[in-house]
Amino acid sequence: MSGSGNDIMEHRDSNCVYWPGKTSSGALYDDIGGSPYYTQGFNFQANENTFLPPIQEYPGVPYGPLDFHCERALNSWTDPLDLNAGWLVGLTDINTERQNVQERIADYIVDLLSVGFSGHRIDAAKHIHPNDIGAILGNVRDRMGGSMPEDYISWLEVLLGGEKSLLMCDQSSPYSFSYMLTDALKAHGFSDAEVDMVKIWNSGYPVEPRDCSDYNIGSHRMAIQNDDHDQSYGSGSSSRDMQGEGSILTKEMDIPKHRGFETKLFNDPYAVSDNSHDYPIRLVLSGYYYAPNGAVAIPDGWSDCTLKQTDNTCNTVLETPAFQADKCGYEGPTWTRVHRDMSIVNAMRSWMGLGGVSAEDVGLPGNCS
Repeated sequence: MSGSGNDIMEHRDSNCVYWPGKTSSGALYDDIGGSPYYTQGFNFQANENTFLPPIQEYPGVPYGPLDFHCERALNSWTDPLDLNAGWLVGLTDINTERQNVQERIADYIVDLLSVGFSGHRIDAAKHIHPNDIGAILGNVRDRMGGSMPEDYISWLEVLLGGEKSLLMCDQSSPYSFSYMLTDALKAHGFSDAEVDMVKIWNSGYPVEPRDCSDYNIGSHRMAIQNDDHDQSYGSGSSSRDMQGEGSILTKEMDIPKHRGFETKLFNDPYAVSDNSHDYPIRLVLSGYYYAPNGAVAIPDGWSDCTLKQTDNTCNTVLETPAFQADKCGYEGPTWTRVHRDMSIVNAMRSWMGLGGVSAEDVGLPGNCS
């Protein structure tokens, strides 16, 4: 799945800048067919099959034009219609009200569970109607034999700002991920225990972790985190304000401070009343540092300027293996590897009721601390 302007068609923008179709959606090799798809964005030619202007079609899924919302600007964060149907940053918006779409998404989740996944995260969940999420997960439950697996776990990223009343706090809200989502899950057969398996990412942590009484769902249905990806690599893409009660590693570059807030996440998180049962999901972000030349790109080799036609404004980021057995937590110079820091490892183990370990015990070099 992809947004407008990244399909098999030729493209031209309003300034007549031209770019060809993306070969990744065509034939990969001579003997292996690709999976071409079509969107309406920046296209100026008729579809060669229908002879009509292009519209959203992903035959390999299969999704067709009716499976997407009509193009709509997302310019209000307090309007349920905009939140549900608006095209976020130009991405084609799938119509999750349709039964076949709900079933196809459920099939995908079941496929993941069938190969060993215990669960999943739903990114930008506030752009899917709570009733639709209930229906999708209800389909998952049906396909799993009428109940969710005992070890199933999931959490929804519901980033809150000024719209927290609409999304979480107001019991009468027509678009609520507290009351409405709970009711939707129960309408599809979820027991109280199964509802508890569906967590909400607490975007108010660490400053406002107990907004509107745990967002009306209780802290046992929440996931918490110190710094997140949007804060670390976005510019204005997150409304989370740490206010000195958390640390963003890639921007502050203060490792002792960051380590302190990471261990606090397990030892004594903000507003915790029962550290053994509150906030059952606690997330640690391992990412990548900004490059010395100022580039913000994953060091996976795809941001190497030698791979593309460019002018000398390109800031290259060379490939560095993500796994290197001799690297410790925070060591860099590219990947942060926060999860390898032994202070954080042992704080996590203590929270889980396990004893402390040395670096050698977990396969890390002895100099890792």
